[in-house]
Amino acid sequence: MTKKILSAVLAVMLVLSLSAFVVSADDELAYYVEAGATGNGTEDSPFGTIDEAILALGGKDGTVYVYGAYDITAFKAPAWEGMVTIAGASADAILTVQKSAGIVFNGDVTFKDILTEIGEYAHFNTNGTKMIFDIGEDAEFKYMIHTPALGNAIVEENYFEMNSGILSTFYLGGGYSTSYANGVMGDTTIVVNGGTIKNINTAADSYMDNQTGISVGGNMNIVINGGEVVQISTKEKTPAEIMGALNIIFNNGMEAPEKFAYPEETVAGGVYIVYSEEGGKIMPTADVGVFEVISDSETKVAKIDGELVYNGTVELQPGENFVEWVAGQQPAKVEEKTEIKLTIGKAEITTNGEAKALDVPAQIIDSRTMVPLRAIFEALGASVEWDDATKTVTSVKGDTTVKLTIGKAAITVNGADKALDVPAQIVDSRTLVPVRAIAESFGCEVGWDDPTKTVTITK
Repeated sequence: MTKKILSAVLAVMLVLSLSAFVVSADDELAYYVEAGATGNGTEDSPFGTIDEAILALGGKDGTVYVYGAYDITAFKAPAWEGMVTIAGASADAILTVQKSAGIVFNGDVTFKDILTEIGEYAHFNTNGTKMIFDIGEDAEFKYMIHTPALGNAIVEENYFEMNSGILSTFYLGGGYSTSYANGVMGDTTIVVNGGTIKNINTAADSYMDNQTGISVGGNMNIVINGGEVVQISTKEKTPAEIMGALNIIFNNGMEAPEKFAYPEETVAGGVYIVYSEEGGKIMPTADVGVFEVISDSETKVAKIDGELVYNGTVELQPGENFVEWVAGQQPAKVEEKTEIKLTIGKAEITTNGEAKALDVPAQIIDSRTMVPLRAIFEALGASVEWDDATKTVTSVKGDTTVKLTIGKAAITVNGADKALDVPAQIVDSRTLVPVRAIAESFGCEVGWDDPTKTVTITK
């Protein structure tokens, strides 16, 4: 009787643990939220806060579905990994923010098909993360978004993307900073693919006399691929100080708005304005004056200042640049090869000339070259998973899965076993694997130079 009761309890616990999340047909990790609820995050028993759902995602990509009206003013989720999508569970789902509240997001977030009701002067702040707005055609965010950060803060980089909905004001220069020592170390970027932004401002938001702009260590990029931008503006008092370039790109035949103003005196790297017709895109890179050329077709090429420019990168001059897309054949793609070298007795691995230290050197065991497993798999661009219980390593690259077990003189490639002269083994607390067998399993060529005792892998 006791065993039956215990079994029943365990079964209930298992069901409860499994019901704490939902996996869709696309294997999407998802949780549900309803204000004031006390459940475990399922569709029928939602969490009470978005914070709980983000914590439950555990750093993985996933969706938080919101029921009804949810006040996000008290949002305080700590930094997270993965892309969190906050979406409406139904057509009436709505995020509300109280007057003057500032909500800071410490991880990548997408807002998808959800209404917003924003109190006067309320604002979202990206804090150096990736934020995507795809809130729906009729949804409107009535006040501000600050990027890259709010107040006195330094972040590494920032990215915002607008796909649908209406946004009142976007401050690409942050908000409420009191020193130019604040800002972003790298690039800060906004990409508009759809929807409407009424004002993109390249300066920082401010309301007090002691508030300033911010510094941008890289480039400030505005890329408009579609949708509508009513105006691009700046503020004389709080413009961003840009160490790189200010890149403003109008792709797909988009035109500059009627109200179009930007700073020049605070941009060290120059202002680049690019107008690209339909047929391809011009995108910024991290290098000042260098842009990526992307044709929509293998039979169209860019024409800039009368010269044909193929897919790749191009260097432009500050000021206005005009791009046509004309008939032409893109050159055949040349597959780049990677060369990996290991020398017997030398504790390093070299990939395309760049050396990386190893815990133990490559060595010869029973006439076969053995190398540290993690180093070789990572150099080949393959994943590495270790099962300590079975002493088995599993590696995946593309459609190839390779398995080796310590002490077993065989390698398994996509389920088929192949004999090894020397099995994977542990030497000086490190797992060594036969380099030729591994490399050839992933379709690489392996060469040996006997005078230097060096093995070369080409992929």
